[in-house]
Amino acid sequence: MGICAYETTKLVAIRDARLASLRYIFVVAISLYVVVFAMLEEGGYLSSHQVVGVIRFSLEHPTKNNCDPSDASCINDFAPLDQLPYCQQYDGSAESYAGNVYPCEIYESINSQLVSEKSITVMTRASTTNQSLVCNADDMVCPRTYGDTSSEYKFYIAQSEEFTVLLDHPVTSSKICNERSTHRGKNTDNNTDYACSAESSRFSGRLHSSNAELCAEQHAKGSAFKSYRGLQQIETAPCFIEPNHTDTNQDFFSLSTILQAAGVDIDGCNAGLGGTRSETGDSGSCQTYRDTGATLLLNIFWTDFASYRGLVQPSYYYAPQLIAGSSFKQYVPFYNSYRSQRTLLNAHGIRIAVLLDGEFHVFNTVSFLITMTTAVGLLAVATTIVDLLMLYVLPEKRRYQEAKYERTEEFEGRDIVSSAVAGLNQLVSRDDHERIETTLDGDERSAALDPLLDDNSLSNSAI
Repeated sequence: MGICAYETTKLVAIRDARLASLRYIFVVAISLYVVVFAMLEEGGYLSSHQVVGVIRFSLEHPTKNNCDPSDASCINDFAPLDQLPYCQQYDGSAESYAGNVYPCEIYESINSQLVSEKSITVMTRASTTNQSLVCNADDMVCPRTYGDTSSEYKFYIAQSEEFTVLLDHPVTSSKICNERSTHRGKNTDNNTDYACSAESSRFSGRLHSSNAELCAEQHAKGSAFKSYRGLQQIETAPCFIEPNHTDTNQDFFSLSTILQAAGVDIDGCNAGLGGTRSETGDSGSCQTYRDTGATLLLNIFWTDFASYRGLVQPSYYYAPQLIAGSSFKQYVPFYNSYRSQRTLLNAHGIRIAVLLDGEFHVFNTVSFLITMTTAVGLLAVATTIVDLLMLYVLPEKRRYQEAKYERTEEFEGRDIVSSAVAGLNQLVSRDDHERIETTLDGDERSAALDPLLDDNSLSNSAI
């Protein structure tokens, strides 16, 4: 168009049903994306804030009707040792068990757990060795601190897979807490106004399972659901399993349920270690998870947002994941006489490490505006696409180009100085006219206007 040309926007109504239809399709699609997906499904009007929390564990061994072991009337519910195929006391064929066979001992939960801040280990196999202190206080060099006074004794903890793990986890989002601090204490019903914090005992959660057999088994009990929210039950995997609850509404699962949800059988071979009978020197054809132990990550995810529903009461789900090829053991010393005599416990077990995660949400104007700005940008892109098709693709593109782009004649008959002087003269003469008309009348006005008209004519002629 030329370097000295000024380009401005021109609106042209192109009467073409194809272009109009394509434009409307884009507008409808973008509107559906923004409203249905970005806003309703993804919560584009909300800002998300990470939650933090703590975890409390408790382990219980099998009891009748899940009674409290601290109660004097509570009775253990262990199966006889001669009915457990991994025990030496088993009265059946030892070849029916793929792993190593050891003696079994009945342990209470308090002796079968190793608890840390974010993990709990359920002992499945252990070995003990009696040791005595070799070095004396007067020795300047001590090549070996302790010497064994007995051979190593290996044994399984009977029915460790039936031990139940209790999980209690309060969480909070500090940023939302600060924003809502003025509302604290106004509503004591935490089930309807949780503010910025939540406790697992006050809200519901479920265990995610990818094990089809476990889902079918739990479905028969009415405890397998399609989602960690809602009441729709399902028989196939994946499913979400309802936890057992204590009298105070705290969640607990058996160790076998958690392992099965992760797709693992405690008596299955730990293929990652590659243990065989010849390598271990024991009786089994492989090393089972009961024998080697393993590390299992239990992810707990909290959220207070539901697609198409917006902000809802908080809920959570457990997602177990076994670390492939892992094993776990920990040494624990028990001193008969401090330092001089001790029993060294080599404990193997399933270590459950908890990772707390999740997000709480709150309405945010900036998030809403960003989503709407994205929508406006998409509409501009749609317009550009339709214009490109109109100008460069359709058969009538030349006619559309002529209609869209209009070129005017050259407006360069006067130079800039002449145009400016003429404009100023017109302004001055107009002001004089108005002043004479307001102060004089009749013949006086005509006599006064004639010289001005003559001067203006002369000026124009000179220009």
